[in-house]
Amino acid sequence: MKQSWPQALPAACPMSSSRYPFERVREHLLFQSLEDAEWKALTAALLPSRFSPGQVIFQEGDPSSDLYVVLSGIVELRRQYMRHPGDYWLATLHAGRVFGELSLLTGRRRSFTAVSLTEVQTLRLSREGLLLLPLEVQLKLYRAWTQIIGERLFWLDSMFADLLEQRGAENVASAMALLQQRYPA
Repeated sequence: MKQSWPQALPAACPMSSSRYPFERVREHLLFQSLEDAEWKALTAALLPSRFSPGQVIFQEGDPSSDLYVVLSGIVELRRQYMRHPGDYWLATLHAGRVFGELSLLTGRRRSFTAVSLTEVQTLRLSREGLLLLPLEVQLKLYRAWTQIIGERLFWLDSMFADLLEQRGAENVASAMALLQQRYPA
């Protein structure tokens, strides 16, 4: 049976303080299934990071295998597109949100740029840190990732169908061919 969730990081964590909305982080689908002891094991593997306003957390195309949990501040995710110069907004993330999980799982280069819009404090989980967690914790995280990725694919499928309807199959097929060149399987 689950006990009440901690309101702050364990004292062993360098960022331990009740002023961080850590309880919101635990509510994320990725962490919901963890029991208190498993949660404690995970928090021991998380590394604190701070970013100044405007600082690039990572750049699209960078090699990396880290996942980030936003404790405080605002992070913007941006993407560049081949035919259109400049960065395009993908998402704005606040405390409790997680990003970078696909690079952690696949080891592939970053597919977007993450920039701090304000002072940002995160916790980072490296692939090495993940692999040092108890197997039961790893399994629960992988199950949650499967659900999250499945929901994203369902959403993308809906968006793709809408795009086909709005833009016509020929334009979408051309865009898909460009994507395949940029991201070969």
